[in-house]
Amino acid sequence: MRIGIRVSPLASPLTGIPVYVLNLVREIARIDRENLYFLYTNREIPFTLDLPENFQVVLVRRPYPRWQLWYQIGLPVQMRRDRLDLYHDTLFLLPLLQGKIPGVITIHDLSGLLMPDFHQRRVSLTSRLIPQAVRKARRIITVSHFTRKEVEKLFPSAAGKTRVVYNGVGSQFQPSPPERVEEVKVKYGIKENYIMYLGTVEPRKNLKTLLRAFALLKNKIPHLLVIAGMKGWKYHGIFDLLRELSLEERVVFTGFVPEEDLPPLYSGADVFVYPSLYEGFGIPVLEAMACGTPVVASKTSSLPEVVGDAGLLADPHSPGEIAARIEEVLKNPGLAEKLSLLGRKRAGEFTWERTARGTLQVYGEVL
Repeated sequence: MRIGIRVSPLASPLTGIPVYVLNLVREIARIDRENLYFLYTNREIPFTLDLPENFQVVLVRRPYPRWQLWYQIGLPVQMRRDRLDLYHDTLFLLPLLQGKIPGVITIHDLSGLLMPDFHQRRVSLTSRLIPQAVRKARRIITVSHFTRKEVEKLFPSAAGKTRVVYNGVGSQFQPSPPERVEEVKVKYGIKENYIMYLGTVEPRKNLKTLLRAFALLKNKIPHLLVIAGMKGWKYHGIFDLLRELSLEERVVFTGFVPEEDLPPLYSGADVFVYPSLYEGFGIPVLEAMACGTPVVASKTSSLPEVVGDAGLLADPHSPGEIAARIEEVLKNPGLAEKLSLLGRKRAGEFTWERTARGTLQVYGEVL
């Protein structure tokens, strides 16, 4: 069979959806050496994928590589030229001119539709194409049961063709040796014990509430707060609040952290905190648990589903509750050890191989 997969997210920094796409393709390549795969992108991928001969990266740059022209016009032409039997879009869309080629889409979350104020205008506008993609898709992959319920609630016609295929966590995410942890701490200027967050600095991630929670703790604990991740949009208010709460000397912003530094950065943290208001899955929570770091996460959206009983949950709208959960872990070594063990066990249930095999099963249903 001839299968197309959209891999254009790989031209962006490896966070969130790009992490999903990279690991999905690599695991499918390891499992399936028979079917032919065409990996479509409008931008050069800035690293080598090292895939077998049955995988081919196809650069689509006509009629114009940016915006939607490559996708809506150039991609359908290329798909017919490649004689596809199935096309999988990893970003929840399908080309309007796709024709009769069966389509599979992955919906990571519906925040672009349900919470447009949390996104840039272009994301909200693109999300308006989701209803069309849902109607056309033969199968819809969601990364959690929470997202599946959201999709089926908003689009009742999707109920019979929605499949849950969880994200995974890579084998490189495991507790790091102390010397490697120290190297990373020096690299990012972390001079004390620390609490950690990882994710884009943007409104949906709820960092203002995290800062307010940390302000409640700053005179009770000696820790720094490490906020790792790129600046997104509407991030300026975070820095205004930082000054207002007099936390400039207690918060470290690392910027983007490359994958090789993530396991030691997670491993060195005494607590990983993820106060996001809305997540379709929440890969950083899983990575932190795999590294043995106790987790405090929001009790909303998909996060309770991912964390299970291996972490503590808090109301993301309550700085006091978040602070209380963090303090509970820091002041109780027995609890921290228990959460560390439970977290590693829980993370072991999520692998990218399972993600790939679940995805191949969906392809099989369509084909």
